[in-house]
Amino acid sequence: MKASFLAATHVLSIGTVLATLNGCAVQPTRPGVPSNAMQVSSGGKVVAFTAPHDGKAYLNDDTDKCVVYSTDLKRDQVMRFEPENDAVQIDGNTAPEGIANPGHEHSIYFVRSGQTDRADVVSNTAGNNASAGSNGATTVPTIRVPIGVQVDVQPQQPAPK
Repeated sequence: MKASFLAATHVLSIGTVLATLNGCAVQPTRPGVPSNAMQVSSGGKVVAFTAPHDGKAYLNDDTDKCVVYSTDLKRDQVMRFEPENDAVQIDGNTAPEGIANPGHEHSIYFVRSGQTDRADVVSNTAGNNASAGSNGATTVPTIRVPIGVQVDVQPQQPAPK
């Protein structure tokens, strides 16, 4: 009788531990946003983002923890949310949908497309001649930086001859 009581107690203890662990399982903190999405902008005022690649952007209401707008973006397109205007803009064009609770904190999340950007394909084929212009002069590369990122540019010394 004592052995069966101990066995029952042991089973109940394991069951309690498993139930506790199940309650600690990772719960989505941002439903509707893919787990591989990266947060690229957040705040209580204007949030904006320039897509470095083709992909999908998600405007998340951080207070209500839900996606309030999502859209596909092409490389270099700008997504901007202005709460005072209750408007999402893509490259300056206002989306027809309004945003519920525009005064909440919002974040933009981004997931890069699984396909190669069309611009990358074009630049890679032209990249073989990128170091020299048509007249043989060295060209200066253009670097695109997302809004809100500070860049410290250092002049480069000419190579010794």
